[in-house]
Amino acid sequence: MRLSTNEAWLVDNGRVVFGPTPISHGMAGFETPPAVTRISFKREFHWSTMHDAPMRWATFFNGDMAFHVGPVTSKSHGCVRMTEDGAHRFFDYLNPGDITQVIP
Repeated sequence: MRLSTNEAWLVDNGRVVFGPTPISHGMAGFETPPAVTRISFKREFHWSTMHDAPMRWATFFNGDMAFHVGPVTSKSHGCVRMTEDGAHRFFDYLNPGDITQVIP
């Protein structure tokens, strides 16, 4: 995903299979850091106990950060918010161990 343009793609062997799709990411003090990480786990319905909020189609990477459904017009506490379609496609396509890349 590219933070500077608020877009994400699914890429498989160098070929775009979905995207770009709009995203939002972490606000000041809760930045989504540029990194190469792996998907750790995913949950169709997850409840954030840290922020007392639902996280539909949650696909976790980089510790407690996840791709999930949320308003793409406002910043998050580090997670990558996506449209329903985007989060669902990422959830269905990605599996634990798959590589993610966040670029500035």
